[in-house]
Amino acid sequence: MTETLGAYQPAADARASTSSTHHFALPAILEFEDDNVPDQVEHFNYKQELNRKLTVTSIIGLSFALMDVPFGVSSTIHISVINGGSVTMLYGWVVVSVFSLFVCLSLAEISSKFPTSGGIYHFSALLASPRYSLAASWFSGWFLLLGMWTLTVSYIFCGAQFVLSILGMGSEVYHKKNPLITLLVYYVVVIVCGIVNLKLSRKLDFISKACIHWTIYTVLIIDVLLLVFSTSFNDLMHILTNFDNSLSGGYHPVLSFLIGLQPASFTLQGYGMIPAMAEEVENPKSDIPRGLVYAVIIAGITGLIFIIPILAILPELTVLQKSSPNDLYPIDLIFKLSTKSLLISIMFVVLLVGTSLFAGIGCITTASRCTYAFARDNGLPFQEYWVHVAKDNGILRSGEGTEPTPDEATVPKNAIYLSMAVPIVFGLLSLISSSAFNAFMGSAVISLSIANGIPILALVINKRKKVKGAPFRLKSILGFFVNYMSLCWIVLSFFVLCMPTRLPITGRSMNYSIVVIVVMFVCILISYYVWGKKNFHGPLMDNADQYYIELDTLGSDTTGNANGTSLEASMPKRQSKNSPNPADFDLGNPPSPTDFDLGEGGSTMDEHDLPPYEPEETLRS
Repeated sequence: MTETLGAYQPAADARASTSSTHHFALPAILEFEDDNVPDQVEHFNYKQELNRKLTVTSIIGLSFALMDVPFGVSSTIHISVINGGSVTMLYGWVVVSVFSLFVCLSLAEISSKFPTSGGIYHFSALLASPRYSLAASWFSGWFLLLGMWTLTVSYIFCGAQFVLSILGMGSEVYHKKNPLITLLVYYVVVIVCGIVNLKLSRKLDFISKACIHWTIYTVLIIDVLLLVFSTSFNDLMHILTNFDNSLSGGYHPVLSFLIGLQPASFTLQGYGMIPAMAEEVENPKSDIPRGLVYAVIIAGITGLIFIIPILAILPELTVLQKSSPNDLYPIDLIFKLSTKSLLISIMFVVLLVGTSLFAGIGCITTASRCTYAFARDNGLPFQEYWVHVAKDNGILRSGEGTEPTPDEATVPKNAIYLSMAVPIVFGLLSLISSSAFNAFMGSAVISLSIANGIPILALVINKRKKVKGAPFRLKSILGFFVNYMSLCWIVLSFFVLCMPTRLPITGRSMNYSIVVIVVMFVCILISYYVWGKKNFHGPLMDNADQYYIELDTLGSDTTGNANGTSLEASMPKRQSKNSPNPADFDLGNPPSPTDFDLGEGGSTMDEHDLPPYEPEETLRS
């Protein structure tokens, strides 16, 4: 019998068990939409092939790795410095943290209702109107995949540049713009991150927890030593009020502040990739939402703790502009000027490189799981190849062999290879055109934001009816507010992330991210009509019939989807070949045992074998 992602409960049993349902601890305003509404979690018809070993702490660690606060702030600090300085860095971080929490809360609520390894693109299929369900799922799935792959490139390539910048801090020979040397180091890091995913997957929980400790200690060590060794400090009023965008080239202060949000936007992302880990989480309906929310809150606080000491010792812009040898990262120069110690500065960079390594491992982990899930729904050509899974100590074909034991780990082996191969190919662009390569890296966050926005938009359009009964709930008014703020932020961040960082705009300084996004959209659109409409299907649900009936009672349009077929046809469901079609029965009159074909050796059916039944009046109430 096919195994599912969670133990499936018939409707009657689910209602009976609500009195003992445990709600995880979060503020009351976020927990219950209606105390009289029982938890109604949907379950999905996929074979369980990956190990369920991850906990809330694992999810927090993985999310923390994907956001990588100290590395994200350090590698992009120059954008905020030239577009407002202290005010932009400090208040910009607070603004982005709040809006990121809104997006995270929206996704957390949806993921508690639909705990599926398809994550974002499954949410889009289930929340969108049946007419657009397949297309919404296809577009969100591909934007998510492309965003994951390009984010992997961004973290690992910047990490490679940081590795080489260690040489530049004490040598006049190194230039970080040497593309071939950087590319070789980049390839080494990609391979290391891939090997960790292939050979140490059973240690994923440990790696996630280690990431939390490494990141927090990195922040504390850098902050404390900067304050101890620095001899010059900015006063509190300077930190809170100094706004200097003189190096931006003439941007209006408001526009300059918005552009200065780019570093925080680049950093506080990636949490939308986490729902794809649902198949490996012990209790996904509660652990994933809780881990997402806690991770964004902790990341926001960690960012403030990291940023404020840097602002306290930040040199004047003119000093930074005149003292930039060997094409060092601005943060390297800040470390050297503040500590006046090459050894301590190198130690800081090594700590930051360590966080980028955790980020690279996390990116390949989540990208491979999403690739595996998307291929399982026939979203990729050569499906059989990408859904292949392997044990740590041997080969296990998808659908064959024994189930993994607790001390073994299974991984989507070929999906991991693909999640390594794509960044390797993208890396070649750095040899051809630095502008094109930077555009690909810059498009990562935009692509992920679009993927996050599609299910949230669908949720708002259907007036939040389809998340009724989610274990993690936003009260009705708060829910609408959070969803609308999430959409507003996604639109604003799209604009912000496409802006050049300074004037005048030239061929070299132009931000080509919008060009990459347009190319992505066109390719996804063409592939939808060439492949997606014919081969791709939405999530396979255990109780799809009941779900469709509930959609009808909510007033959803079930007349057809973009293909002109019914929602049931576009989203296959499990049904025994001897089971009757639910459409053959009048909901007001329950079927009798004689209506069922019992197969060989069966002539009667006990009443407990009947499918869950609710009168039409009960359903509509």
